[in-house]
Amino acid sequence: MTPKARQRKRKRRRAVAYVLVTAGWAASIGLSTLLAPPPWLHTIAVFVHLASLIVGLGAVLMVEWYGLLWVTEWRSVRDLRQVDLTLKVPIWAGLIGLLASGAFLQPHLDSPATLVKLGAVLVLSLNGVALTRWTTTLARFPRKMRFSALPRPARVRFIASATISQLAWWTAVVIGMLNSTS
Repeated sequence: MTPKARQRKRKRRRAVAYVLVTAGWAASIGLSTLLAPPPWLHTIAVFVHLASLIVGLGAVLMVEWYGLLWVTEWRSVRDLRQVDLTLKVPIWAGLIGLLASGAFLQPHLDSPATLVKLGAVLVLSLNGVALTRWTTTLARFPRKMRFSALPRPARVRFIASATISQLAWWTAVVIGMLNSTS
C-alpha cells in the first residue's frame, strides 16, 4: 500500500470514529431521556460512572504527563509513544463506560451547567479521536526526537490538543461533582 493510500485509509477511519463517537454521545443523551431506572440500577450506574471516570481520566492524565515530560525533554518520544499505546484501551474503555452509565443517570437537560458538561464530554471525545493523528505521527519520529525540533505549528497543535483535553475533562468533572451535590 502506498503512503498516500495509507494516509487516506487513516483519514477514513478517523472520520468514521468521529461519527461513532458523536452517535454514542447522542445515543447516551437520548436514552437518558427515555429511561427511568429503579434506584438500585441508578446506584450501580453512579458507581460505573465514577469508576469509568477514574479509569479514563487517570489514563489521560498519564499520557498527558508523559507528553509534558517530552515537551520538557525529561522523556523521549519513544516513552510517550509507549505510554500512549499502553493506555489507549483504558482511555476509550473509560469513555465508553461514562457514556453507557450516563444513559441511566437522568441528567437535568434543562440545566445550562449540564449542557456545558455534555458539550465538554463531546469535545473531549472528539479531541481524543483527533489525537489519533498524533499517535500516527509519533510512531514515525526517531526515538530521540525532541519536541523543540518539531515545526512551530506542530508544537502549537500538540499543546492545544492537550490543553483542550484537560479543559474539557476537568469541566465535565467539576460540573458533574457540583450537579451531584446540589
